[in-house]
Amino acid sequence: MNKFSIITRPLFRSSSTKIDSEPPITTTSKSTTTSSSEDNKDISKITPENDEELIEYHAKNAESKQFKIEKYIHPLKLQLYNENISQFGFFKNGQIMNHNGKKLRFTLTPQEIDILEPSIYLTSYRIKSSMKKATIVNRMVRKFNVKLAINQLHFNHKKISTELEQLLKRGLEQAKQLELNEDELYIDRIWVGSDGKWRKRLDPKGRGRMGIIAHRYVHLKCILKTNQTKLRLDWEKQQKELKSKPRMFLNDEPLNLKVRPWYRW
Repeated sequence: MNKFSIITRPLFRSSSTKIDSEPPITTTSKSTTTSSSEDNKDISKITPENDEELIEYHAKNAESKQFKIEKYIHPLKLQLYNENISQFGFFKNGQIMNHNGKKLRFTLTPQEIDILEPSIYLTSYRIKSSMKKATIVNRMVRKFNVKLAINQLHFNHKKISTELEQLLKRGLEQAKQLELNEDELYIDRIWVGSDGKWRKRLDPKGRGRMGIIAHRYVHLKCILKTNQTKLRLDWEKQQKELKSKPRMFLNDEPLNLKVRPWYRW
């Protein structure tokens, strides 16, 4: 054998040559088999209410779109918050908590408290009204108990009060689903906003004049909170009064009168 034969050999095999060690490629058609349970299903009887796969799909889709508290609050803060609630009945900020044998002063920002406290956010549908008319009714029921506000709105002659009454009733239904006490719910914040896409039309007048009439559409939004928030706000107000200095309505001066170059009246 020539000693240079190794160098002169072709480094690449031609396309016609095949490696014997490679197994032959065989294409097998996959047979689709259906279970007996699927064969017995009657498609005509399947509805959106009893379709388990459709219900499961929508449940997963809704869960993926929900905002998770763990995304904004650290798990340790969440644990200490629950311990604080169980100890005092409502959240007391700045308290000393025990954790793994250590004492920690637990404080939360107003934004974190707003996330953690139970609340219900409500939005109305498109309403044919104006912001000026809706504001009058909103001011009447602000900070009211929800059931008391529904009673007041039921006997109010304003048209917007009917829409707000229906909105608050939907809030009570959501409170049942969240297992919140309906009697302790109150309206924390309520406001009105423009719903956009106002329709306009001409308003012809005499002597060749005209105006433009805008048909206004608005929406109502409110946030319902529980008695837990009300107790916390009362406690914070009390603590603020205790820490405040006594008010001095009179000047801290000696009793002898001072002569001033101006009049005091």
